[in-house]
Amino acid sequence: AEECQRIIKECRKKPSLDHSLDEGLFHICLASDCVHFQEFHDSLFATIARMLTVGGVALLCQPKRGSSLANFMTLIDAVNKASTSNGPLFHVEMIEDFHPKVSKMHRSLSTNTTSTSYNPNWHRPLLL
Repeated sequence: AEECQRIIKECRKKPSLDHSLDEGLFHICLASDCVHFQEFHDSLFATIARMLTVGGVALLCQPKRGSSLANFMTLIDAVNKASTSNGPLFHVEMIEDFHPKVSKMHRSLSTNTTSTSYNPNWHRPLLL
């Protein structure tokens, strides 16, 4: 968390928000199924933070995968708590029912007793 905090603060020291896309700052970052390798959480978080402009939005879509998603959110909370000077750097929200079609499919697969391959912990997408 400390290394992520250091990298993010360095990136935020840039003199202007008027950057070209070649400098790697974007208003939105989309990622899917990226937090399951916990040994890369620090690097993933630092990369997302470096890619976003101030006020940018990162949308991550993935299942819980055991404790992996919760651990990633804990890392973000630790960075937010470490940045006491200007308040938290990131607002984090997990949305389970982000689209009616996905929610309907989840309910259908959850109640289907003949399907043994669906495990919400590993397969149900959540939006972070």
